[in-house]
Amino acid sequence: MAFKIWDFWASRYDKLWVQKYSLKPTRNYILKLIEKGYRGNKHLKVLDLGCGPGELIEEIEKRYGGYDITGIDYSEAMLEISMKRNPKADHICMDAAELDKYDDEFDIIICTHSFPYYKDKAKVIADLSNILKDDGRIFVAFASGNSFYDRFCLFFVKFTTGKACYPSDFQFRELVKPWLEIEELGVIKEKFFMPRIAVYTLKKVKQ
Repeated sequence: MAFKIWDFWASRYDKLWVQKYSLKPTRNYILKLIEKGYRGNKHLKVLDLGCGPGELIEEIEKRYGGYDITGIDYSEAMLEISMKRNPKADHICMDAAELDKYDDEFDIIICTHSFPYYKDKAKVIADLSNILKDDGRIFVAFASGNSFYDRFCLFFVKFTTGKACYPSDFQFRELVKPWLEIEELGVIKEKFFMPRIAVYTLKKVKQ
């Protein structure tokens, strides 16, 4: 069912109302984080996990043409659109649960708004830490169920996107502890009727 839902939304994704108040602001925030942390570095390996139709990949390529970018998504329809939009990027049709089969390493890993839909979130975090370079960073952004109001708003989102679990800040911090530490937390709140979007910058735990 989940595959069909995202395949259905693929051709309509650019026109969704959440683009204005959620998806676009998140992409802008991620671009600022990359600019702040990697200004002047023109040769980076970047993974966009849950890349969807490749909107963020497109914006990264426009700003940083030398980056080696890979997009992963389990919706074939989403990937088809991203491949047309971003012919220079690599694309892999893969479920996040299969990341342990992937053996590449990245300077930057990005995961925007897909994290709540992963069934085994702890495994995904562990797998991401394994494919992150020692000095790399992971940017994870999602609508956070941090308050009653957030959870109330997100209750209605599930009717169009399927099953999801939106971690609170406490839950997410506990989840990443064994493998990663939180370097920075940003919050996006465009409108009062939108849930809080948490943007975490993660780095490897020092051994």
